[in-house]
Amino acid sequence: MLSARAFSQTRRAVAPRLLLLRRRTFYEDAASTTNTLYLESLYTQYQADPSKLDAKWGDYFAAMEAGQKAEPPAMGSSLRQLGIETRLAAAVTSGETATGLVASSSGAGGLQNLIRAHQVRGHEAASLDPLDLHSWRDWEEKGLAASVPELDPTYHGFSEADYEKTFDVSFAGLNKSATLGEIVDTLRNVYCNTIGVEYMHIGDLQKFDWIRTRVESPDFLPSDKERLIKIYSELMKVDTFEQFLNTQYKTTKRFGVDGGEASVAGVNAAIERAAEMGVQEVVIGMPHRGRLNVLTNVVGKPLVQMFAEFKGTHYDFENLVEKSQTDDWLFAGDVKYHLGTSNVREFASGKSVLATLEANPSHLETVNTVTLGRARAKQYYLGNTAETRSRVMPILFHGDASFAGQGVCYETLQLAHVQEFDVGGTIHVIINNQVGFTTDPVDDRSTMYSSDLGKGFGLPVLHVNGDDPVAVTSAFQLAAEWRQTWATDVIVDVICYRRFGHNETDAPEYTQPMLYKQIAKHPRTHVVFEQKLLASGSVSQAEMDSIRANLWKQHEEAFAAADAFKPDEDMGNWVATKWEGFVRPTDKASSHPTGVDLELLRKIGAKLCEVPEGFKLHNGLKRQLKKKLEDIESGETIDWATAEAMSFASLLLEGNHVRITGQDVQRGTFAHRHCVVKDQNTGQDYCFLNNLDLGPQENFIARNSILSEYGVLGFELGYSYENPRALVIWEAQFGDFANTAQVMIDQFVSAGEHKWLQQSGLVMLLPHGYMGQGAEHSSCRLERFLQLSDDDEDDIPAFENDFGRNQVQKANWQVMNISTPANYFHALRRQQHRDFRKPMVLASPKNLFRLRQCVSQLSDMGPGSRFRRLIPERDTKIADNPEKVKRLVFCSGKLYYELVAEREQLGLDNVAIVTLEQIAPFPFDRVKAMLEMYPNVDIGDGIHPGNVIWCQEEPKNMGAWSYVRPRFVTTMREGLEKDMVMRYVGRRASASPATGYPKLHNAEQEALVKEALVGHDDENWTVQRPSSLLGHQT
Repeated sequence: MLSARAFSQTRRAVAPRLLLLRRRTFYEDAASTTNTLYLESLYTQYQADPSKLDAKWGDYFAAMEAGQKAEPPAMGSSLRQLGIETRLAAAVTSGETATGLVASSSGAGGLQNLIRAHQVRGHEAASLDPLDLHSWRDWEEKGLAASVPELDPTYHGFSEADYEKTFDVSFAGLNKSATLGEIVDTLRNVYCNTIGVEYMHIGDLQKFDWIRTRVESPDFLPSDKERLIKIYSELMKVDTFEQFLNTQYKTTKRFGVDGGEASVAGVNAAIERAAEMGVQEVVIGMPHRGRLNVLTNVVGKPLVQMFAEFKGTHYDFENLVEKSQTDDWLFAGDVKYHLGTSNVREFASGKSVLATLEANPSHLETVNTVTLGRARAKQYYLGNTAETRSRVMPILFHGDASFAGQGVCYETLQLAHVQEFDVGGTIHVIINNQVGFTTDPVDDRSTMYSSDLGKGFGLPVLHVNGDDPVAVTSAFQLAAEWRQTWATDVIVDVICYRRFGHNETDAPEYTQPMLYKQIAKHPRTHVVFEQKLLASGSVSQAEMDSIRANLWKQHEEAFAAADAFKPDEDMGNWVATKWEGFVRPTDKASSHPTGVDLELLRKIGAKLCEVPEGFKLHNGLKRQLKKKLEDIESGETIDWATAEAMSFASLLLEGNHVRITGQDVQRGTFAHRHCVVKDQNTGQDYCFLNNLDLGPQENFIARNSILSEYGVLGFELGYSYENPRALVIWEAQFGDFANTAQVMIDQFVSAGEHKWLQQSGLVMLLPHGYMGQGAEHSSCRLERFLQLSDDDEDDIPAFENDFGRNQVQKANWQVMNISTPANYFHALRRQQHRDFRKPMVLASPKNLFRLRQCVSQLSDMGPGSRFRRLIPERDTKIADNPEKVKRLVFCSGKLYYELVAEREQLGLDNVAIVTLEQIAPFPFDRVKAMLEMYPNVDIGDGIHPGNVIWCQEEPKNMGAWSYVRPRFVTTMREGLEKDMVMRYVGRRASASPATGYPKLHNAEQEALVKEALVGHDDENWTVQRPSSLLGHQT
């Protein structure tokens, strides 16, 4: 007997040979190809009587049984023919009729394989392209051809004479006995019509059969008049919107969905079906194409408001400018095809759904994980169970070129079943225009379909012809049922076209002349559908005319009413209800104390050092927890990780949900956090912060994520949008890795409130600091975040009470490089103790976790304590004698400790060191106080620098220098009416953030520290660069 392993080797040997016959040869995998079934026929004959086979086959099977590698004597069509002949010969010998054998549904060839071929490859012959071009099927250079030979009955041994023969068959919609012709017609109608289904790659047999039974059902596509009229009405809502706008604003960019109208009607059908199955909320993310239509016809934004946006009457320009003068803040707004909204949709069934469309920039696919993050947050607040996940359904729209080309799509799919990122399945909708901006499909991907990425994740893919609204609607309803049944993703690939090019003012004929000649003469989708309805007698012309006329009238009335539309005074009206009571940048804000009762902090600390009885803790952690408990009890040496955990715990006890994710957050990249520990015997998790037992508390989530920055940061941002009473944190493994999420940072995190009035309290922890670890593990690129900060360097600050709070309220975010555990504690708590939310970018430390000098007293976190935007000189001997100070050094972060150590080593008492904890927005008032405090420090002569120094580790063209320099000057000029020339001390300008040579790093660090503290002799200012390792000092 041939062992299972040996036969598996046989199948694997077959697979690569099939590829040589071109990729279009029927091939699923090495274990289930049709040609492998023919090979099984030969092996069966070999087992029965080896003498009936050619000796070469005998040798081949004998080698396989012996576990030896061997090549089959025949492949492809030769193997197929030999297999059929062998089975027919065996049938004659056994007394069977040849005809009966070919008809057998359980034989190695014949009908079974014909049916299977349609299930596997029928989509490749389906009528999917409304333009009937199917150009993406015939790419010879990619190994793709237009023909699918396996779908031809003759491929499986049938002849024309067999078409009228009756065979026993089990297939929905057919009698138990049917002619071959009837069987073929049914197979083609199911698998080669206007829906092409890819599902045979799904490994789960239950899921496989679930789809098969539905698409093979005769009732899959509706034919009753009531449903057809409903589909037509939904289609005409979409079409009327586009045609009306095209009439009124022919040359205005709107990125209409012309050519893909049925997809919008399909989404409505999916949402309605999902509502019937328990969905209560839908969160939609999409690019700009078709967005205005989805806003009105899916989410339910009023037509009057939409038309007002086209007319420019949706805001009062004069009032906007006037308010910017009085409020000192200007709302930027965004183009209408980037905006989002939220609305409750009511359906005829009585079900309702809260639909939210996320605001999105033009960066295609960036909104994907933002959408999923909001959806996951909604699911969490509903109860955080599998059942509550089923109540909130995300829908993501994609373009064909972007889904195939954008890496964030992969990241999005990879999150689908990761703990704390699982949203219970997403419906992915590809609006497949068969072209990118100007790029043909042959150039925008390597695969046949733009959706092929999804098959790698075992997702069903429903390809559907956009000119068949019935098929589109059915595909979307099936997608909703799949999501609600299996809680996994599904792809609906609506193959359509783009009637007006990339936008309505584009001239696509430059790059796609043949395609657009075809589009120009192709009727609109509703016309194609009307012809079908009339031909079938399902709907009369009068009924369709009435529907169209009523819709057009509604649009005309809304258009007229838009002139009197009253704009929203607050320039934004789609903020989630959970944000009620939170103020905008122009409103009066308040903040609350961030200090915590000391006795409560000690109790929290004790709980942070306890594990359940019998829990086998790592020996190293045992020692750490013992030391931690001693430090907490003494209250003198609270380290960074303890301060962080205490801030989390206190917020949890106050009813704030806390969530932190990133690639290594449970342990921490630098083995400092250990908020989730493992039993060394069982691997069981234990989370200290979810077991405080100090009264009611919210839930703490610390989850290691996939190795992604772009996608995961977007997810956490979306999560933070949903509810302001959650501290949401994303931590990079190293700070510089955040640059792979730069699109998310630029378009959403830094500008989201300014464009969309969408607040977020997201915290980004970006490990930063120069420790000789090279270019990729030193800098979080502070300069990039500071460049994106929107405070004007020349704005004259108001040096008065509450300046700091008012300043940060109007800023787009906060950028920090904190130097003490207590200040970190307050910074985190401050995020939740204000009635507004701002993102916080923190250059978090790497070596301060274990630096014995970097500790805080417990009292620094107690009542009356608060966050300090700037920390003055900490040595009381120097601070109490300011007149002796001749040199004033400003710095931030861990560099402070190196400067202090060197100052002590040199015995200096005339150098004051001040740390800027919050770099942006710049603490003008606190800096002014420091400049006033030290009157004997030379501020320069107006041309050359004096002894007010900014010291940084980063190269001169990086770090905070470019940001802080003009703001120091403004502070002195406007606050003290003096001209100051700031002195720079730091690394020289460089393309690379840091050296990879440890010795060079040490030399640079030593040079900049000494230069900052001591300087160099140069009375005539002839040495602008005191060391080749450092930058020019102005």
